[in-house]
This record gives sequence, structure tokens and C-alpha cells, in this order.
Amino acid sequence: MATTRWSPQPLVFLLYFSSFTLIVVLSQREVPSDLASLSNMTDQFPLMYFKSFVNKDPYNVLSNWNSNFSFCQWNGVSCSCSSQRVVALNLSDKALEKALSPYLRYLSFLQVFDLTNDSFHGHLPIDFSCLPQLEYLSIGKNNFEGLIPQTLSHCRSLQILLAGDNQFYGSIPKFLGSLSELKYLNLRGNRITGTIPIALANLTKLEWFSLGQNQIQGNIPP
Repeated sequence: MATTRWSPQPLVFLLYFSSFTLIVVLSQREVPSDLASLSNMTDQFPLMYFKSFVNKDPYNVLSNWNSNFSFCQWNGVSCSCSSQRVVALNLSDKALEKALSPYLRYLSFLQVFDLTNDSFHGHLPIDFSCLPQLEYLSIGKNNFEGLIPQTLSHCRSLQILLAGDNQFYGSIPKFLGSLSELKYLNLRGNRITGTIPIALANLTKLEWFSLGQNQIQGNIPP
């Protein structure tokens, strides 16, 4: 897909406040190719904001994240062949550093999100309710902190959640028990306290569960 070369700034508000609503409507019916192309472009802006938040890129992974390439050709980005929407963002083991951009929530077709073994820090600011197709979330071995986001409860297709070796605190969220497709859950090596909620017994597809190196107490539910 050819990339139109223009400065994104004048379009940011137009796309964020009108086009996202438009995309939801357009996705339900066949649309003219020029409108479909416009909707695809909405994925480029969250990625550009993501890059702007990064202040350390020692391997120059983001060097081709510019208008000379289609965003579907950017390092770490994978798009659907049919829709040209971003379905995977894999930037693991790249030593990227700084806080995470909240605008990643606009990658509404995202299925795989992997930032394993980077140096991101701070709270996890993404509104996961905007990512209903997410199946794989791996953010282990960073320096994220705070509570595990409640909005993850909207990711009903989530199968793998790997959040070990961070600084998350608080109790194990009960809402995790509502993620019925969950197969792998790793919360190891955080600052999580309290007990194991009995709601996790609802995870009948769970195959692997790690809670080591936290401050869990009490009994293991039957």
C-alpha cells in the first residue's frame, strides 16, 4: 500500500475524534477504497506517538518508522493482508526505554502485543477496553508499576498474559477469572500481595500459572 507523504499533525484531531467512530460504521459494510485507505491510516498515528515517547533506541529499531515506508513495513509491525490494519506489535528484546504511550489503544485490530525484556516504566496507561481482539500480551521484564489495569477485563479473547518481573502491586484482580480463554498467566516477580481469588477457578483452559516471588498468602483455592 502506497503511503501518502504529508505531515500528520493537522489530521490528528480529525482522525482521533471523528474517524475512529467512522471506522466502526464502515467496517460493517463494503466501502470505497479511498475511505478504506483513510481508515487504515489511523493506525499510523498511534505508532508515531509510541515512537515519540521512546527516548532510548540503542539498536535503531525504530529507524524506519517514517513516511518513507508504509507503517505495515515498519520494524516490529505486522498487518492483516486483507485490511492492512495492525494486528501485531512485537518489539521484545530491543532495550527500548521510557513510558508507554496511551494512544496504542487506537490499534483496535491488535491481537499480539509483545514488549518483553525492554526498559519501559511507569504505569500501564493503555485502555485495553479498546483492544477487544487482543490474544497475546507480553510485557514481562520491564519496570511497569501500579495496579494491573481493570480494563483488561474487556479482552475476552486473551489467551496469554505475561506480566512477570515488573513492579506491579496490589492484589490479584478477581476480573482475571472472567477471561475464559486464558491459557498462560505469569505474574511472577512483582509486588503482588493478598490471596489467590477463588474466581481464578473459572479459568478452565488455564495450562500454566506462575505467582512466584510475590507476597501471596493464605490457602490455595480447591
